[in-house]
Amino acid sequence: MIRRLMEKNIRSKGFTLVEIMIAILILGLVLSTVYAAYSSTMKNVRDIEYQNNLYKMARITMDRMIKDLSSLQLSAGVFDLRAEKKTLSNREFYSLSFWSASHLAFGENEGEERPAAISYYVEEDEGGESFSLRRSDLAGAKPAKDKSVSGGFVVCQNVDSLSLRFYDATGRESESWDSSSLSADQKGKAPTAVKIELALVNINDKEKPYKFMTKVFLPVKK
Repeated sequence: MIRRLMEKNIRSKGFTLVEIMIAILILGLVLSTVYAAYSSTMKNVRDIEYQNNLYKMARITMDRMIKDLSSLQLSAGVFDLRAEKKTLSNREFYSLSFWSASHLAFGENEGEERPAAISYYVEEDEGGESFSLRRSDLAGAKPAKDKSVSGGFVVCQNVDSLSLRFYDATGRESESWDSSSLSADQKGKAPTAVKIELALVNINDKEKPYKFMTKVFLPVKK
């Protein structure tokens, strides 16, 4: 009699296979929900961090370009500013070169605010999947139209597009500018204003890049 009661008591304290399977299923659902919530939160954190870095990078780039262009200088009595489109991997990007008193000194014996040939140009990154905007700064070097621009340092990464628009004294807009051309409207002159449109890659939707725009008024009075 006692033995039967003990066996019955032991059986009453155990779990059936069905109960164990149900418990495992519930645990799996809970863990899946927690993991999905964690993954979504981490993705949002990464997206916000990426966006913050993009906005910071775009602001620094725009500030640097504004300062460089606002320090435009005469060279031999004329202005020197040239812009052109260049094709990289079947895509077109603007490049910009000009004579400016906005040299950045990195060496101990170099002086700030010296006249320099400054250039901005887009270069394809290693691997061919992204583009970066570079800034070249050659102090004391006279502007040279036929000299290819190289070197410099990266000022902005993940560039989707770089577009420029130029405005003369009458407010007329132009897609290009060349102070060394024979055009009476541009020869030896600089535009009164330059509009810069910079777009950076949106990793979540490449068809909708992050766009930034500013307009710089140049000191063009001789």
